[in-house]
Amino acid sequence: MVRRDILLGASLAAVLSGCGQAATLTTAATSDASGETDATSATTTDDPETTGDDTTGAPEPPYEWPDEDLTQWVDPRIGSGGTGFGVGSINPGPTVPFSLVKVGPDTGLGGLQIGFTNCAGYSYADTHLWGFAHTRFNGMGVPDFGAILVTPTTGMDAAKAVSGGARSAFSHEQEIAEVGYYAVDLLDTGIHAELTGATYGAHHRYTWPQATDEATIIFDLGYNPASEPSPDSAFTIDVEAGEISGYTTVMGGYSDRQGGLVTHFVARFDRPILAHGIYEDGSFKPEGKAAAGGATSAYVQFAVTDEAPTVEVQVGLSYISVAGARENLDASLPTFSFDETRAAAREAWQRELERVRIAGGSDAQRRIFYSSMYRAFLSPTIFSEAEGAYLGFDGEVHDAGARTYYSDFSLWDTYRTLHPLFNLIQRERHADMMQSLVWMYEQGGDLPKWPLGAGYTGGMVGTSADIVLADAALKGIDGFDQEKAYEGARAHAMGPRPNAGRADIDGYIARGYVASDAAGGSVSRTLEFAYDDAALAAFAGHLGRADDEAMFRARAQNYEQLWHPELQFFVGRRADGSFVTDGFTPTEWLDTYTEGDAWHYLWFVPHDVDGLAALFGGPEAMTKKLTDYFEITLSELSSVHGNSLQPFPYYWHSNEPALHDTYLFNDLGHPSETQQWVRWALERHYGDDPGGLPGNDDGGTMSAWYIFSAAGLYPIPGTQRFWIGSPIFERVELSMADADDPARALVIIADGAAADAPYIASATLDGAPLERPWLEWGDFRDGATLHLTMSATPTPWGANP
Repeated sequence: MVRRDILLGASLAAVLSGCGQAATLTTAATSDASGETDATSATTTDDPETTGDDTTGAPEPPYEWPDEDLTQWVDPRIGSGGTGFGVGSINPGPTVPFSLVKVGPDTGLGGLQIGFTNCAGYSYADTHLWGFAHTRFNGMGVPDFGAILVTPTTGMDAAKAVSGGARSAFSHEQEIAEVGYYAVDLLDTGIHAELTGATYGAHHRYTWPQATDEATIIFDLGYNPASEPSPDSAFTIDVEAGEISGYTTVMGGYSDRQGGLVTHFVARFDRPILAHGIYEDGSFKPEGKAAAGGATSAYVQFAVTDEAPTVEVQVGLSYISVAGARENLDASLPTFSFDETRAAAREAWQRELERVRIAGGSDAQRRIFYSSMYRAFLSPTIFSEAEGAYLGFDGEVHDAGARTYYSDFSLWDTYRTLHPLFNLIQRERHADMMQSLVWMYEQGGDLPKWPLGAGYTGGMVGTSADIVLADAALKGIDGFDQEKAYEGARAHAMGPRPNAGRADIDGYIARGYVASDAAGGSVSRTLEFAYDDAALAAFAGHLGRADDEAMFRARAQNYEQLWHPELQFFVGRRADGSFVTDGFTPTEWLDTYTEGDAWHYLWFVPHDVDGLAALFGGPEAMTKKLTDYFEITLSELSSVHGNSLQPFPYYWHSNEPALHDTYLFNDLGHPSETQQWVRWALERHYGDDPGGLPGNDDGGTMSAWYIFSAAGLYPIPGTQRFWIGSPIFERVELSMADADDPARALVIIADGAAADAPYIASATLDGAPLERPWLEWGDFRDGATLHLTMSATPTPWGANP
């Protein structure tokens, strides 16, 4: 029996008190408990059971959205903290959507950076600010990027020339993080630092507390966050031109797999350089103008007065050349106006945030929602330059023409939520992203698994580009070469590939599973490959390839090969067919699973829930085990495990294979269970503080889960289906605009949506009764209105579609 008294209302706050963010978030989600008022009101009734009126068959009245500054709801520091496996890895620095340059603060615990904590350069728990780097690996669990660390200080000596040597204590009380703006006081020097940014450039403004002719700005080219220093860098100081230019080679956890990522830069200043020097080969050389080698640094000094205490710096980047960095800088920052750049960044974000409008909800929920939107638009990264050139996977420079080329796709994560979101609300941009993957295939020889910069990394299991490309095609994203995309996806599904293929692919084809004695993570790989094959079947059908569709549809059932009927889990098998049962413990990270355990992967057949239920003995048997899984989760989270301090053995929301688990009840005839558990996950795992993410955001994956689930919908990528969940807002409008239909939108109305009303009593779609707990793409491809009536108690709606 599911303990609804624990899951819902004020009782949840009591149960989860002491478990990190959960108590705060639960009370914030209930306006009476938090003291927060609804930001936008909608009509409700006082009916304690079914809230709102049943509007079956009634036409929807016109709705006028108010003019509203949506950027006010974004807090860039959400996800910048967390502990253990709950680290969000978000840098709070200023950006514009999908920008190549992501300037921001880099911090440490004194002179120490910790790998998992400082993957994006910044950790909210840190005590010292090291400087401000210009590229980011936002939301990832691998330290990378962090090119060109700029640090202001007063005076200069050899100790300050090394990474972290000019660090200063800082306090969050003197720190501001807003859309397009970051500011902080450096307590050791009294310098006030401000940052803003554009697509290809960053603008720094530093204010000294008193007059000095030793206002110093250091450019550390050896810095890599929580990683080994750069193996190769070079620069030149041009005093007459007022510029520093050069390059560094980023050698992080993923970029080192392709030999590093060479990043060129140009920096210019708003006043003459008074003095300068270099750090090279371990030697500090005042008056030097050029250096080359590994961990090199440059510094320049200026005179500031009480009347003019500020020095401004603009930095442009390129992955092609210094000349390209200069062109990018000129294009992004044509004037030396910090305030104009800041305003332009804010306007750019306002345009993107307006793609989804919400009414109702508490202030905390609105902050979480629009901060999730913000993080979802941080990546992939624009990789083509201002004039359209980009460095391809063949090492050559190509021209994107009128299109934009993107890289840095965390595909194993983002295929689940982020790319399906872009199929709805970033349709034109998503076409360019899909074409970027196609170009990677054409120029590098393979579709990537986890592309970073201009190369392959081979990160994670599965060939998730298959699902992303197939899903885009199925959702009508026509602006990419679908035939070429299918060609690339089919290639790595049919045999070994040199760069980014499937492990043990020949064995998988022959026996129907990846053998445990042929590749690590064999269970995870088999389940991912089966899902990849299901997407390829749909892609083939979309393109009219009937034979391929049948072949891949059959292979999509390969998950059955690893089902152990006695253990009732997916278990590894050797090449000889025997199961690996010695020492099997479903709560342990065994060699046969990747980033998870047997419980996490037990439910990972999103493309065939009916088939999975049959393995359990039917929908009711699967429902019982799924309910037990969540019950154990609730008990354990309320006692031992806290907030993701360690890998959680049951429902672990920060682990991607589990993200769809709460929605499985919809296909088992128990949609009210989906509604309550989705609402629980929304409240338990997200907050509006620095620890407000359940773990690494993984390129916007966790953020996109929140966006979908708070709106009341969830995708099954590579299929036509979207599950209906439990919306927390009274009205959501997702703009699905593109050139063909600029007014198209999906509207979701939830009469009476409230913290104590997670259940759905009735639903209509464009005025017609809807009795199933899902939508098909065809239901709203041209726009639609889904109207729900919420309830405080479970209802039979959707149980018998």
